[in-house]
Amino acid sequence: MNDSESRILIVAGYGGHSGYAFAVVHELFSLGFRRNVILVAEGYEFLIDKFRPYGEVITQVLPRRPAEPLYKGLMRWFKALIQSTKLTSRYRIYSVFAGGSNFSILPSLLSKFLGGSKIFTIEAIEHFKSQSRAVKVLEAIGGTVFLHWEEQLELYPNGIVVGPVYEPPIYEVRDEGYVLVTTGTLGYKELFDSVEKLGFENVVLQSGDVDPNPYISRKPSWKVFRYTSDIHRWIANASLVITQQGVTASIARLAYRKPTIIVWNPRVTLGAKKDEVMTYAEKLEIPLVDDLTTAKLKYAINNVNPITKEYPNGSKKIASMIAHSIG
Repeated sequence: MNDSESRILIVAGYGGHSGYAFAVVHELFSLGFRRNVILVAEGYEFLIDKFRPYGEVITQVLPRRPAEPLYKGLMRWFKALIQSTKLTSRYRIYSVFAGGSNFSILPSLLSKFLGGSKIFTIEAIEHFKSQSRAVKVLEAIGGTVFLHWEEQLELYPNGIVVGPVYEPPIYEVRDEGYVLVTTGTLGYKELFDSVEKLGFENVVLQSGDVDPNPYISRKPSWKVFRYTSDIHRWIANASLVITQQGVTASIARLAYRKPTIIVWNPRVTLGAKKDEVMTYAEKLEIPLVDDLTTAKLKYAINNVNPITKEYPNGSKKIASMIAHSIG
């Protein structure tokens, strides 16, 4: 049955894309918007607790998993189509904010063409020369594209620059003396092994899809887990954050102003290119280890400096524009 009251659909998805969604829905909530529907990808249910305070959280199948060939997800695309159709028939959706992954395509398309919804999306913060495929599709159907940097106007001349969008700080900053190593869903075994070789005893390791058990066995002083819905807690209390290309670096550096290092992960095949990540690292005043060796990682750790730049969070402008579009 269709709900007669309009809602904002927040397509969070998974991974870094969910970070943009969280930043925007957090600001929408602060503006008084409570009737939000938030889509999270199946398999990433650990994100539900993170989004639950901001609206109704629904899970939906992820058509294409990270680093997966397109053909393997054909049946999931069909299932996602059915789920998105049911979603648009159940709710009256006025506006959609799509985090920018393949997960966002079908619910955005159907909301647009079946319900007349306004579509808003955002390019990835580390893209300077290449367009994200999903964002390109959503712009083609009339979606408004938000951008983090002026340089991204070369990719989207009709885009709107709002400044870097990153998850806001939700904890007080402290230093509990540990090194946080976090690389999202895929994980990065070679990086974990390099950190182990450096002899750190006080490490918090988020391993993602990499088996955590060898590190738990070999390094009993480490705290190791696969996923968490509360990465902010671990960032806020870290002495140093080591991560891969993506949005975690912006949270650590811009929200909590932590010493941070980016290590290029070649397995992130659908993300930004290496030279784009180099520009991103320069924006955040972060060392980039572009070819991982233990020696290069050690050098970066010894040469990380405090951030000097200030970047207002662009999510405030996005929330304001979505609010004004609703009237």
